[in-house]
Amino acid sequence: MGMDPYGGGDTTPMTFWRPRESERGAYTEKKLGDTLLAIWETSELPADAVVTQVTLIAYRGDRVVACWKQGQFMLPEGAVQPGESAEDAVRRIALEQAGIQNATLRQLGHFRATATNHHPTQAFGTVTYQALFGAEVTELADNPGDMSFERRIILQRDLNNILRSNYIERRREYTDTLDRWLLERLKANLTS
Repeated sequence: MGMDPYGGGDTTPMTFWRPRESERGAYTEKKLGDTLLAIWETSELPADAVVTQVTLIAYRGDRVVACWKQGQFMLPEGAVQPGESAEDAVRRIALEQAGIQNATLRQLGHFRATATNHHPTQAFGTVTYQALFGAEVTELADNPGDMSFERRIILQRDLNNILRSNYIERRREYTDTLDRWLLERLKANLTS
């Protein structure tokens, strides 16, 4: 035992319980680049939501369907075109980037993003949404529609690496939400 020089007595190292990142409570507002302030929500998108970006985590059985481009794994994702619904954008991007021809989609969560005064195209305070979708893939095309992409079927650990390396700003929100959805999928498979 050591003595505390400030008169506190014992200086034996104490072990502190430190919650895992996913156990730290509610999500806080975060900056996405310099142009958006966003908060993660797992509720349904509002009926009048302007969705500007969609990301897809797709499963075929227990494997993940991912994209491969220029030597790097990524998730199918992209911008929503004017007049296109979020679901239509996900289906288009899934076919173009990963060759997913048919899938059952589920919106897992979204960032409610408010434009800062640094946004190049949106007025200060404009609210838009960036949605995360999960998918159960039922049919694959021969190849992705965009020939600059390749489709890869990967393990869960590879998806975890993609989330850690490519989605640093969004990793906690995506992994927490994904964990809940995977647990629901597992429970559904056990009861059927």
